[in-house]
Amino acid sequence: MKIFKKFLFMLFVIAGLTFAVSAQKNDPKKPPKNPPTVDPGKRNPPRENPPPRDDKKPKKPGMAYFLVVDGKIYEGD
Repeated sequence: MKIFKKFLFMLFVIAGLTFAVSAQKNDPKKPPKNPPTVDPGKRNPPRENPPPRDDKKPKKPGMAYFLVVDGKIYEGD
C-alpha cells in the first residue's frame, strides 16, 4: 500500500509538471512585444517649489534597557 501511494503521488507530480511546462511555452503565432524606447533628451521640467514634507509622522522611540543585578535595577536610555 505504501508503494502504491508513492507511485500515485509520483504520477500526480509528473502530470502537474507536464501542465506547468506546457503553460510556459511561447506561442509562435504572437509576435514579440517591442520594448519601450527611452529618450534621455526629453525630461519633465523641475518643479520650482517642491511639495512640503510631512513631518507630522510620529518618530520611532529610542532604545531603553533594564539591568537587574542582585535585586537592584539599573535603568538606561
